[in-house]
Amino acid sequence: MAFATSAAANPVWRLRLLDTWRLGQDGRSVEVPWRQQRLIAVLALQGQRPRTHVAGVLWPESNETRAMSSLRAAIWQVQQCLPGLLLEGRGPLGLRPGVRVDVHDLLLCVARNAPTGTHNGTDPDAGQALSLLTHGDLLPGWYDDWVLFERERLQQLRLRALEGLADRLLGAGQVDQALSAALAAVAIEPFRESAHRALIRVHLALGNYVDALRVYDGFRQRLLQELGIPPSPQITALVANLLVRPRAAQGRRP
Repeated sequence: MAFATSAAANPVWRLRLLDTWRLGQDGRSVEVPWRQQRLIAVLALQGQRPRTHVAGVLWPESNETRAMSSLRAAIWQVQQCLPGLLLEGRGPLGLRPGVRVDVHDLLLCVARNAPTGTHNGTDPDAGQALSLLTHGDLLPGWYDDWVLFERERLQQLRLRALEGLADRLLGAGQVDQALSAALAAVAIEPFRESAHRALIRVHLALGNYVDALRVYDGFRQRLLQELGIPPSPQITALVANLLVRPRAAQGRRP
């Protein structure tokens, strides 16, 4: 078949699902047909699963018999042409341990930068974390229900991690990178209040009070125009002193 590879004793597999679908073996890109791409992708995203589950995810409109037949054909093709990628045996399906998947790297980064995480001092890997958290949609152009679910899940995790990273970097005095993280979160989801709170906190720490007010006012107007709701007391409290300053100053005028 077109996507056959050499049967190395211990092949090093690298799977990319962010921005594109790409499989590499020992540093060489491997061409894989569409049906096998879908099987490999679902196992990378969902981990080991019973075969009936995988068949139902990949062929939801087929009856169980046809779905299992399609799955067996896809497994056989992968095993023949991509040896060492899948777990062997008749148990749950999965990728072999050691297969590197970029989404797994992203999830590790998310775990390290969760808002509830405990971190001390500066972060020498902040640039790498920002790169992982701000680049790459999951499987663009794929519209299967399971892909849409995973894409949304990853986006929510990514946003929480960016907010946590912004606060952590701000606390560590790495203000410029904190600003980059907060701006990235706002760009991903313009209606997310927690992202705007993170951005406002960074501007306040920098002494950029006009920018902090601009972010707040833009968010407030967007909420009112698009959703008809005001911002929460939590975000308003961040700029409350700035909002009352002009009136106080006017009252002191002779």
